[in-house]
Amino acid sequence: MAAAPRKQKFTNVPNLYVKRDKRTGKLSCQYRDIRPNAIKEWWGLGPDLQKAEAQARQLNAVIAQIIIERETKAIIERDVCQSVTVNAWYETYLKILTERLAHNEIKRSTFDQKRWAFSSVLESHGHLKLSQLTTMEISKIINTYIKANKPTMGQRVRTVIIEFFDEAIAAGYFPADKPNPARVTRTPRIKIKRARLTTELFISALEWSKKNQAPYLWHSYLLAATTAQRLDDIGNAAFKNVRVLEGEKFLSFVQSKTGTKVMIPLTLKLDVLGISVGEVVALCRDNVVSPWLFHHTKKVGQAEKGSQVRIKSLSNGFSKAIRAVKPQWEDYLPPSFHEIRSWSEREYKKQGINTQNLLGHKHQSTTDIYADTRGHDWIIVKG
Repeated sequence: MAAAPRKQKFTNVPNLYVKRDKRTGKLSCQYRDIRPNAIKEWWGLGPDLQKAEAQARQLNAVIAQIIIERETKAIIERDVCQSVTVNAWYETYLKILTERLAHNEIKRSTFDQKRWAFSSVLESHGHLKLSQLTTMEISKIINTYIKANKPTMGQRVRTVIIEFFDEAIAAGYFPADKPNPARVTRTPRIKIKRARLTTELFISALEWSKKNQAPYLWHSYLLAATTAQRLDDIGNAAFKNVRVLEGEKFLSFVQSKTGTKVMIPLTLKLDVLGISVGEVVALCRDNVVSPWLFHHTKKVGQAEKGSQVRIKSLSNGFSKAIRAVKPQWEDYLPPSFHEIRSWSEREYKKQGINTQNLLGHKHQSTTDIYADTRGHDWIIVKG
């Protein structure tokens, strides 16, 4: 049996590939770019073999130089990475943070938090070379906090290590062709719980609000506290909702969530604050004509004088007051405006008030959820 004919080799120039079209007999020359991250692997050089060979030799020379420079840089970076310690680079990283602080790019609290979060890394791994602070080592650091039930701290430490290596890469102290060893670690899962509102915290937030916020904001906190109603119902409270029944005045609510109708006597007083529902309503009356308890006393943007304050503004105002008196909450979310309702229920329960009626609940089991320290007929609350 005759041997198969060998393919004709048109050139000996490396990385140049030549084919002949069987139909037309024309040559087709292509150059293969051997760089690992080349934009395009194959480049067409046309049918002229002599011209293609000349171009291929030029490309080989240029690409070889690029590869040599890249490898040289990698060797130097590898050497730097293997010689600079975590402690040594931290001194430079701290200078970078200090400059950012001086230019108001970060706040003092952020600066202190980053420095504090990295202190544990310095203590246990500061002596290591940058190349030795591997993904495995960083994962061990993060897992230490997770096992101690401090996932938020674990997340903070991970974030600051990521930035630490980002700056090292940018400065050439860690190979740019390698992934940031902290970035590929798993982000700690944080199960956030809402903190309960306490009497001390509410009073502190109220006092801060009186000095720093518009009166309608702290008035809304007081109405929520004395009536134990939801945010939407507080925000929609109107003077026309004051009703008289058998000679006694009540503030009535048709709860937006359930449709339950609740009438709360103006004489109902929350002892821990020493103020009644009626006194709060009186605070809301001023020289501005408005149907709403919580209204603008002057034109603000597009909001006209006397117009209803947005419900979201009440919620945001309370959040701001809470964070002002207690900025840090660790693994908890700070109490929201809605928490005033559950705190109020607990306080009224101590006074012997029927809180099931006050909250407008059909079942005691629902009210019990609010007491945990962690419809269409009018319900008349007895003071």
